[in-house]
Amino acid sequence: MKSDKKNNNVAKKQARNTSINEAELKENIKNMEEMVNKKDLPKEEKNKINKRVFENILIADLIMAFLYLITLGSLNIETSVFITDLKVFSIGLIIFTIILFEYSYKKENANVCIHGIECLVLAIFTLFSIYLYSIYFRDFHLIVASISYLFSIYYVAKAIILQVKMQKKYFESINDINEIIKK
Repeated sequence: MKSDKKNNNVAKKQARNTSINEAELKENIKNMEEMVNKKDLPKEEKNKINKRVFENILIADLIMAFLYLITLGSLNIETSVFITDLKVFSIGLIIFTIILFEYSYKKENANVCIHGIECLVLAIFTLFSIYLYSIYFRDFHLIVASISYLFSIYYVAKAIILQVKMQKKYFESINDINEIIKK
């Protein structure tokens, strides 16, 4: 009889603790959902995201300006001088790409490595533009404009994806629902 009463008391205590834990759990889940639904980023996070987005937009602007200057050069500079300029630009970009790769390797920075790959693509295009200029002399400015548009579309899409991923990563980092459920 006494053991039945003890077991009964223990069961009642466990039931009360369980109901308290469930109530706390429900309250915590509700608070977390409210925080996530607010979608308000702290100023530090906004600045970090805006910095990365602005960095990519700035790179896109620089690439577009570079390609615009190549187009102007193809229309206004003598052919032999223009081809020499393209060779110098392509070698300069390849050297810059190597520097970016080395820096990203030393610092183990994936962002710089990605910028290095993008710079390598631009260097390869600049190298091929020598032959494109020779073969498609009349349409060279259209080809360069098309490549410029492709780069700008790529960088705008990249900026949008970066912003969404960084916001999602932040909200997942503050979301403790999975940890609460595991407990």
